[in-house]
Amino acid sequence: MIRFLTLLICLIPLSFLKPVLLNLIGHNISLKARIGFSIVAIGKMKIGDGSRIGNFNFLKFDYLEMSSNAIIGRFNFLRGNFIVVLKEKSAIGNSCVITRAGKGVSYGKSALNLGVLAKITAGHKIDMMRSINLGDFSIIAGSHSQLWTHGYLHAPTGPDRFRIDGEINIGNNVYVGSSCVINAGVYVADGITIGSSSCISKNLTKSGMYVAQPLRYIEKDYEDSKKKLKKINLDGLVEEVYEKPSKG
Repeated sequence: MIRFLTLLICLIPLSFLKPVLLNLIGHNISLKARIGFSIVAIGKMKIGDGSRIGNFNFLKFDYLEMSSNAIIGRFNFLRGNFIVVLKEKSAIGNSCVITRAGKGVSYGKSALNLGVLAKITAGHKIDMMRSINLGDFSIIAGSHSQLWTHGYLHAPTGPDRFRIDGEINIGNNVYVGSSCVINAGVYVADGITIGSSSCISKNLTKSGMYVAQPLRYIEKDYEDSKKKLKKINLDGLVEEVYEKPSKG
């Protein structure tokens, strides 16, 4: 019921009335916050002074917390059983797609955490199978980068495969250029610049600049890979799932 009422309130044209009405149904919205004309079906919201949600968003997830002057721009699509926490002056820009598969495919809790002045700019694709943490003053810049918190390893022959999940943890003062792909379980230390069109499949622990590397062959053994991962044993999962440990 709260999600349905939230949706109706966020569709009314008078922006200044929305915080008052949303607070009446259990949210915690500053009277100095603004919510545009968007489809908002969020279970619980806490939004601070000067924060704003722009027009033409589709937002359907469990919990949203925005500290002062945080921003969600326009034309974003966020859907799934996860939470979003934006610290002071952090932002999700425009036309980003941030999703998580439903229960049975996903399991446990997942959160997108943006630090102070952190930003996800425009046109990025983010998978929330597991949590993603973006540190203070860090930016997913440009457009068309992808952050994936799950992937698959196929057997050499036949239909067998298993899924590998892992958090993505990105430190402070990190710059990620356009069209990068960051894979599951990756840790990026503080003070790193990642050049455009890079694929990050291992931890980056030394500050500095990283750019795309030549394609190379990596030997991979299907059964041996399982031994290096933690199997998820939960009722209701529809496929075999393993978790890749994440540093940070």
